[in-house]
Amino acid sequence: MATSAFHSHSSVRAARPFPQTAQLDLLSSAWSAPHLQREEPGTFALSFSPALVRDLLQTYSRPGDTVLDCFLGSGTVYAEGIWMSRRVVGMDCNPDMVEDVRERIGDAGGELHCADARRLADLLGPDSVDLVVTQPPYGHTHKFSKDLSADLSLLSSRDFLSAIEVVAAELFTVLKPDGYCAILIGDIKDRGRTMPLGFQFVHRFLSRGFSVVNLYDSRTPSSHLPVPLHAGEYLMIFQKKQKAPKRTR
Repeated sequence: MATSAFHSHSSVRAARPFPQTAQLDLLSSAWSAPHLQREEPGTFALSFSPALVRDLLQTYSRPGDTVLDCFLGSGTVYAEGIWMSRRVVGMDCNPDMVEDVRERIGDAGGELHCADARRLADLLGPDSVDLVVTQPPYGHTHKFSKDLSADLSLLSSRDFLSAIEVVAAELFTVLKPDGYCAILIGDIKDRGRTMPLGFQFVHRFLSRGFSVVNLYDSRTPSSHLPVPLHAGEYLMIFQKKQKAPKRTR
């Protein structure tokens, strides 16, 4: 079904992503097993703060840069990027989420794709993205579909972390040299035990060639971020550092 794109910054700003619901405590006993079965857009409570997205875009990119969000969700990064004159590429494995963002925000100034985050290089090509800003699924705490093969939230904890390592490798490939990658993630409960997703993500991104630039959590002074992070939540800033040329004798 064809949809009309928004053609002005004011209309993009008016088409706000869904308002955030109450913050969920991922370390409470209620999250010992998946229990939210709805998959319609806007039901997930851990949406990216627009203020935080704007700060990341301002700090790590410039107007005209290509910004990638490979876990599109409700479209916060997509909307804020268009508003700030970035060329935004939004991707999600759930076609309903992609179409919802297309209907609310349009695709003027950006691109929307229904695709697997483990296949980024096939779609975008190497060294094509200036900045990544994204929020992956928090393991299987919320299922974003019932049976989509590309949905990482349907995987077991072990398979989820393996898939994230593949995503990290793809992000490293599509980022330009010296490009940045901002990831928002949080620790969760898995079968009654705390699963430190934050540390697991750092390990897997480092193993794929990234360097850590900054790591923020709930203890970060309020002067360093526009909004505070919740307990067990982490904002990770990685960089694909350009290799120094080999010295010749």
